[in-house]
Amino acid sequence: MRTWGFLTNHAHVLIQIARNPRSTGREIALATGITERAAISVLHDLRRAGIVRSRRDGRQNVNEVDPVALAKHRPWGASDMEIPTPLIDATLRGLARLAAEMANSDQPRSKSA
Repeated sequence: MRTWGFLTNHAHVLIQIARNPRSTGREIALATGITERAAISVLHDLRRAGIVRSRRDGRQNVNEVDPVALAKHRPWGASDMEIPTPLIDATLRGLARLAAEMANSDQPRSKSA
């Protein structure tokens, strides 16, 4: 049986950035199960949409999810179907909570967390 999931590659990349803003393209790919090329392509999509902001810190990029831009981004799905606002709000709260937990933690979080 073929494996599938509810979350898109874009969602997986956002989750990884919330977990570890200093993730490299390779680390994002390994954490999300997609190729490095696909991870970098998704990251470029998210940057162009203004959902992810990147800044240099020495030799490393630091990525940050902009929850306001994410909330305003349409479409949230591949069709014109209206996505319920409570689902969008819960997603934003979950990403914010994950980012806050990681910012307060000295230990890296495992992929399964």
